[in-house]
Amino acid sequence: MTRLHRTLLLFTFVLLAGTLACSLPLEIVVQTTTPVATPWATQALSPTPQATTPPPPTPTRTTGPTATAVPTLTPTPQPTHTATQTATPSPNTQGPAILSQTDYQVVERVQLTNAGPGTVERLTLWVALITSLEPYQEILQSSVQPPDFEVVDDEYGNQYARIEYHNLLAGGSVEATLSYQVRVNELAFDLSYCSGEMLQAFLEPETHVESDAEEIKTLAQELLEGSASPCHTLRSLYDYVGDNISYRSYESGDRGAVWALEQGSGDCTEFADALLALSRAAGIPARFLEGVTYRAGERPDPTQIKHDWLEAYLPGHGWVPLDPTWGRFTERRERYFAQMSPDHIVVTRGRNLSTLGGYHYFYYNWSGVDVNLSHQEEWSVSRAE
Repeated sequence: MTRLHRTLLLFTFVLLAGTLACSLPLEIVVQTTTPVATPWATQALSPTPQATTPPPPTPTRTTGPTATAVPTLTPTPQPTHTATQTATPSPNTQGPAILSQTDYQVVERVQLTNAGPGTVERLTLWVALITSLEPYQEILQSSVQPPDFEVVDDEYGNQYARIEYHNLLAGGSVEATLSYQVRVNELAFDLSYCSGEMLQAFLEPETHVESDAEEIKTLAQELLEGSASPCHTLRSLYDYVGDNISYRSYESGDRGAVWALEQGSGDCTEFADALLALSRAAGIPARFLEGVTYRAGERPDPTQIKHDWLEAYLPGHGWVPLDPTWGRFTERRERYFAQMSPDHIVVTRGRNLSTLGGYHYFYYNWSGVDVNLSHQEEWSVSRAE
């Protein structure tokens, strides 16, 4: 976690938050996190997504009128990809078969603590909301606490709870708790038919998805040679990533597609970035999915569930899910190509989300003097009773 400690008259600091960790099948995951405090009282939140509005501005640092110096901050990564184009499948697309449905209880807690010695005068927290998203999931019930929050939208149609706190004294903590009951579909697309209109969006490079890099364009062209359709091309790209990138334990920071393909290693973020970049370089629209997963088993570790995967647009089908991390094993390949087991819950769509400052799951900034602010995050996913 990041700490900034400045002895200045008044500044607003912007902090990276929402650190990402990759979920993996039960037998190959080991890691824990620190639990946080008991939640506050709840407020019902409508599961129906609101109409898209212009995205809120990316939080920025501001200075007080009597400030005499400006602290140096790491620049916030900004996407180069414009994601405002309509992504509706053409009328002749056929949707997936829904093989089964599973209901889950999902809880996210974000705790922010001021170690002082100064007071946080204003603290603003943005937390991504899980929403209903066809064909993947439906929100049956949801709540956000504390009850005084604002729902904002971004350029991908994601929603966030914007929460403000004031006068957080040294040694004090605040907490946001988001609870959901989610129904998740097990999906399977029949790709024997692969013809129709192709979407002309989500093809551009962006931060960490360097589809314009010469080495990625050359590799994509090599892999699509001889392919009979975009479906065959996508499978070739998916297999290449599974065969040539090895999983490494999570490390903080995003490295991108070029790094993952050159090094032949990465965590779930690099697996997703690599397949995103190759797909776009091959002319197949693709976009990033970030969420949480449920891992069944006798000794599940529910704290290690954050995960990245993606979806790609195929003619005749629309958006289809792919998880190259879970599908990297030969025996698992089919299960995560244009199919999805009912254990992946989408939190956000899109890479480099502006509302989160390019980071993951949540984001916050604050103003104050001599402030030492830190965060803890905890997720739990269980089958609904």
